[in-house]
Amino acid sequence: MGAGAETGPHVPVLLAETLDILQPQRGGVFVDCTLGAGGHCRAILRGLPDDARLFAVDQDERAHEEARRSGLADDPRVVLLRGNFEDIAGLLDAYGVTKVDGLLADFGMSSMQLDEPGRGFSFRRDEPLRMVMDQHADFDASDWLAEVEQSELADVIYRYGDERASRRIAAALVAARPVETTGQLAEVVCAALKRWPRQGQKHPATQVFQAIRIAVNRELEVIEKLLESLPALLAPSGIAALISFHSLEHRAVKLWMRQETVDDYGPPRAALREPLRYRRFDALTRKPLRPGDDELLANPRSRSAQLRGVRLLEPS
Repeated sequence: MGAGAETGPHVPVLLAETLDILQPQRGGVFVDCTLGAGGHCRAILRGLPDDARLFAVDQDERAHEEARRSGLADDPRVVLLRGNFEDIAGLLDAYGVTKVDGLLADFGMSSMQLDEPGRGFSFRRDEPLRMVMDQHADFDASDWLAEVEQSELADVIYRYGDERASRRIAAALVAARPVETTGQLAEVVCAALKRWPRQGQKHPATQVFQAIRIAVNRELEVIEKLLESLPALLAPSGIAALISFHSLEHRAVKLWMRQETVDDYGPPRAALREPLRYRRFDALTRKPLRPGDDELLANPRSRSAQLRGVRLLEPS
């Protein structure tokens, strides 16, 4: 699950709305592409028939440990798959599965990753600058910062962090190499901006941390690959529920839906020239679903979440 800066226990976002879209009671094969702490997974299981299967995917070993500790992995309908969801087709193929009836992808960081010491995602603790969702990865954020060209670094900070002072920050980070801890990264950014943390205000380095994390984990590229795989992965009338958390994720899903759905989702002008047969999905959400007041009060981290759903059309 994606998350904001607050700390707190994991709470699955837009849970009732997600179940309404996925309709696990239909049965068949379902996939939770982002297992995390397992909140959505457990809710799907409560509606899933006994003869159905639920494949739970995560590249983070901590998610698998939590699934085993909580007993989620003991459910005979559950199969844990370790890997990145961009490789979902290959992961499922190892089990003889080529089509799925329902798929959930809850993009972004999980609260578990953000809050866990030693992962290097947060400026709240001074620790090694890892920022990788796969703990076994050989290449992390400190390695990336040591090698990236200054111009590319500036582009990443501007594009993925929406930071206008990206060139100044990139120059400062290159001059400060090696940047190996979260504390050092935050300090260099604050000095470059000449702004420092103040109680009750967003940390000046927030957007830079986000940008570097997205680049190191290839987050947007992975989302695009998953979306591209959906027409081949979903069974006819198969449903995908997609939860995004920040503007870049929202935009990626929104543009994909505009290109792929036959509903009144508002295709771009170029797409209108394409034959209708190339438009393969019904949009189940004309507008993205957002958390209501009760959910925002109970779980402030959900405030930026948006849920969109699609159903694959039957072959004509």
